[in-house]
Amino acid sequence: MGVLALSTLSGCLKEYQELNTNPELLGETDPRFVFTGATENFNNSSRNHLMAKYSGVMQMMQYLVNYQGAQEGVYVNPQSTNRPNPFTPYYSDYYAQIGLRLRYLREKVIPSNAEAERFQNLSAIAGILETYEAWLVFDVNGAAPYTEAFKVSEGIGKPRYDFYQEGLDGSPLYKEFDAKVKEYIGILQSNLPNQYDLGSSDFFYKGNVDNWIRFANTLRIKMAQRLELADATFYNDVLSEVLANPGGLISNNEQSCVYNHPNEYNNNTDDMHILTYQYAASRAFVNFMKEYDDPRLPLLVRRNGFGFGNNNEINDGITELLEQHYPDYQTRFPEFSERYFGMSSNPDSTSTLWSGTTYFTLPYTEGGVDKTLTVRHNSQIESRFYVKNGGKVGTQVTARDKEDATYDVSQNSISIFTPLITYSETCFMMAEIAFKSGSAKGGKDALTWYQEGIRASMQQYQTWAEKMAVPSAMNSNSDNYNPITSVKIDNYLSQTEFQTVSLEKIISQQWVNLFMRPEEAWATWKRTGLPAFKDQPIPEAGVAFLEAITTGGNSLVIPRRGALPVPNDANIDNFNSALERLTQDPNYGDMNNKTEGRIWWDRFLN
Repeated sequence: MGVLALSTLSGCLKEYQELNTNPELLGETDPRFVFTGATENFNNSSRNHLMAKYSGVMQMMQYLVNYQGAQEGVYVNPQSTNRPNPFTPYYSDYYAQIGLRLRYLREKVIPSNAEAERFQNLSAIAGILETYEAWLVFDVNGAAPYTEAFKVSEGIGKPRYDFYQEGLDGSPLYKEFDAKVKEYIGILQSNLPNQYDLGSSDFFYKGNVDNWIRFANTLRIKMAQRLELADATFYNDVLSEVLANPGGLISNNEQSCVYNHPNEYNNNTDDMHILTYQYAASRAFVNFMKEYDDPRLPLLVRRNGFGFGNNNEINDGITELLEQHYPDYQTRFPEFSERYFGMSSNPDSTSTLWSGTTYFTLPYTEGGVDKTLTVRHNSQIESRFYVKNGGKVGTQVTARDKEDATYDVSQNSISIFTPLITYSETCFMMAEIAFKSGSAKGGKDALTWYQEGIRASMQQYQTWAEKMAVPSAMNSNSDNYNPITSVKIDNYLSQTEFQTVSLEKIISQQWVNLFMRPEEAWATWKRTGLPAFKDQPIPEAGVAFLEAITTGGNSLVIPRRGALPVPNDANIDNFNSALERLTQDPNYGDMNNKTEGRIWWDRFLN
C-alpha cells in the first residue's frame, strides 16, 4: 500500500490536471454524476480492500482467526524487527478517488456550471465526505499532503505534508476539519432556494439533506471524541455546540449513513471465496455473545459441525458418522457440542488440537479398516455480510465449507453495503459521553443510550442479514432459522448484566456492533483500551474481553497506526521531512515501520 498510495497520487494528479484544462468536460458534466463517480464503492472499491480487512484489522480486533491458527504476524512482536502495517483504504482512496474527485467537483465542475447556485447543497455534501475521508487518513497515518494536495494546476507538483495536530499554516488541522464540516452544515441548513436534489445519484441518503445534516453533526462529535485526551477543551466545546444544533444527530436506524453498492458490485466472487473457509470466529467474539444468549450470534456466526443443522448436508453426513462411532460425543466434547465454538486468537495456542486448525480429526474403524473423520469444531463467521452468498464459486472452497446451494439467491438481488456511521454506533458513543460526564447528554442518560444502542444494533443486524440473505435471519427452511425479534431483544435486555451501565459494558457492546466497521473498533480500542485482555476471554458481568496474545510466552502488541506510505521519487524530500518530524515524537517511534507507535491523538495508556 505504501508505495502505491502517493505513486497513484502522482498519476491521478496528471488526470486531475487534464480535467482542469478541458473546458468541454467542465461545461458538459452534470455535477451529480461526478458525485456518484467520486463516491463509487466508498472505501470498499476493490477485492483487496475486503481481503485486507479480513487478514488485518478483523483479526487484530479478534472478530476472526485464520483457519490454520492465530497468526503471529498480525501483531507486533517487540523482539522482532518486522512489523505489520495494518491496511486501511483511506490513504489510497483519498488520493486516487474520493479526495481527488470531490475536490474537482467542488472547485471546478460546480463553479463552471451555468447553474452553479443550484448545486450548493451538493457542494456541501461533497465537502462533508471529502473532509471525513481526509480525517480518516490523518487518524491512521498522522501526516499527509492536504493543504497543497491536488494543486498541480496551480504549479504545486510536490505537495508538502500537513500533520494531524498542525497544518501548513501552523493552525491545528483537526480544528480545520471540524470548521469545514460545521460550515457545510450551515449551508445545508440555510435552505438555499431551487437546489438540485441528488436523488439516485446519492448512494448514501438518496439526496435527503436532513440526513446529511444529521450525519455531519454526528461526525463532528465522533472526530472530537478522538481528541478527548489530546484537547479536552476542544472536545467539550464541539460536543456542546453540536448538541445544541437543531439538525440533530443520527437518531434511528433508517438515518444511519451506509453506502449501498450497485447491485452488480462484487457479483464475481471467484477470488474471494476463501473468506468462507479460511477464517473462523474468534473465541472472544463467540464467548461474549454465547454467554448472554445474544440474538445476533446465529446471524453473525455459523454453527460448527458437532451436530446436525448447519445448513450443509455434507456436514450432516459427517454427524451421522460421529453419532455412529462416537455416540457419547456430546458429553465427550461438550464445548464443541454447544455448536458455537470460537478459535483462539493467541498464537501460543496453535499447538493445541482445538486451535491449530478448524477441523478436528477423529479415528474410527469400519469393516476392520482404520479410518478418520474430520469435524469442523470451530464456528465460521457468516461471510454473507461481506460476500454475496458467502462465496458462491471458486476452486479452493469445498462444499462442506459453505451453506448448501439451496440457500443461494440471485446475485442481482443482493446489494453489498458499507457502513460509515450507524445509529447504534451513535448510541454507544453518546452512552460513553453521558457516562463519563455523569449526566444526561443529547436528552438521554448513559443507561438509556446503552440499552437503546443494543436494541438498535440487533434490529440493524436483522435488517442487514435479511438484505444479505443470511439463512438464519430470513429463510424459514434453514436448519437454524433464528431471526432476531423484539421478544428476543427484550429478553436479552432484561438480564441483570444489562440493567446497569459502565464504560466497559458500553465498549463491549460497541465492539460487537462494529463487526461491519472493524476499523472503528480498532480506533475505539486505541482510545479506551477496551475491550481489555484476559488469558481466557470469558465474559464477566456483561463485559467482553479480548484474548491475551503471546508467542513463546512473550506478549505481542496490537499495532496502533499505519506506516506513512512512501511516495514516488518526485516527492520523497517532503516525505522525508514529514517522517523526520513524526519520529521526533517518542510516542510515534523512531522508525516509520514501528506501527506499535502512536499518532498524536492516541493518548490512552494501555
